[in-house]
Amino acid sequence: MRLVDSARSMVAVLRANSAMVRAHRLQARGKLEAALVLARSGLAVLRKPYVRRRNPMEGLALASLTILAEEISSQLQASGATADDLADAIAYLKQLSDDPQPDLCSSITFLETRRAAASRQPSA
Repeated sequence: MRLVDSARSMVAVLRANSAMVRAHRLQARGKLEAALVLARSGLAVLRKPYVRRRNPMEGLALASLTILAEEISSQLQASGATADDLADAIAYLKQLSDDPQPDLCSSITFLETRRAAASRQPSA
């Protein structure tokens, strides 16, 4: 069963990456609302129970999509990634021990700030 879940997790990563590429294209064209919808859909794929969010490919996709969703949502003054996505992306980036650290790690402070801001907003 682990092999099947691993294969399903990799397929989810491919789908999430596809959503991210399309979201980046829309963002570049100024279609921010549509880009945010795609980024959120990619994150939703990575929330499936079989996705191993701490694995390298999954974690990288999660962190990249979370950063993208939060960048776009900050421009639109809308909600972006979920609290779980933010927490998992931050945890994944903090555990990276590459020297030098990947460029994505420079976004940890941004994500932490966005998470703090989201936790202060009243629930609808």
